Order: sequence, then structure tokens, then C-alpha cells
Amino acid sequence: MARNWSITEAHCNHQVDSTPRLQDHNISTQPRSKHIPAYHMLRTTKMAYHQQAKYHLKLAAIMCNHNQFKACLILCDWALASMIKALYIHKYHSVHPPKELTMNEILPLVHTDTELGLDLALFIGTMQHMSSLEDCPHDQPLKLNNIESLIQRTEEILDELSARLMRDSSE
Repeated sequence: MARNWSITEAHCNHQVDSTPRLQDHNISTQPRSKHIPAYHMLRTTKMAYHQQAKYHLKLAAIMCNHNQFKACLILCDWALASMIKALYIHKYHSVHPPKELTMNEILPLVHTDTELGLDLALFIGTMQHMSSLEDCPHDQPLKLNNIESLIQRTEEILDELSARLMRDSSE
């Protein structure tokens, strides 16, 4: 049986993808009642990524309060990535989303018939880029008010995607 990593252990061990790995299993398109254990695994994994997104955002706020702006950017990126993975699991019924998603994969996950997802996808891509930079250029240091704005926008996006995930899950 796979080891169930806690969020704390994963961060201490520098593991970006700390969601427990369950058995390699994809859910078929047959009715839910025929795959109750598989459906439960799918839902559990999806909710683990959803919860992980919330934890990363809380940690980002803590790091911001301690002027750890680079850590804050990374945690915001991880929060968005976790939420995108929850959406991926929900849409494609696979408990093993890719470790990294490209813009071509992100856009269909955040785009709906009623809400254009381009601005969300661009923000997510920008956060991926900013968090991957080794150091900030010396002529453009990170500033508290900019970081606070990024945290606020990350929180707004997570709330929007979370509401969509919960609404779609109840249907």
C-alpha cells in the first residue's frame, strides 16, 4: 500500500506533489454504482488536491507576513497547480494528473461556456513563470503591495474554481 504523505512531511522533504498516490486506476465511463471504490478513490484524491490548494494559500499569507516573498510566489503557484489538478481529476476521471500541466491543458480546464478562462490561464502561467525564476532582477525587487495583490488574485481564482468544482461535483 502506498504511503500516505502529510502536507508537512511533503514540504519538509521538498516534494511538490504530496498527494497520496493510490493504486493506478482510471475510472471508466460506466455508471457510478458499478465503481463505488473507484469513485471514492477519485473523489478522495480530488478533494485532497482541493484541500492542498487551501493550505498552500494559507502558507503563502504566512510567508508574506514574514517578508518571504519568493516563498510566497512559489506557494501561490503550488496552490493554483493543486486546484488545476483537482479540476483535471474531475474532468478526466483520472487519479493521476500530470505533474506539470501546459497552457494547452490548463485552458480547457478553466474555460467554460459562461466564463472565458483565458485571463485565468494567463495568470496561472504568469505565476508559474515568476515562481520558477531563480532570483528577481535587482532592478525589479519584489514589493509587499505587489505580493499582496498576487495573493489576493490567487485567492479569488481559487474561490472561483473551487465553487465551480463543488457545483460540478454536486451535479
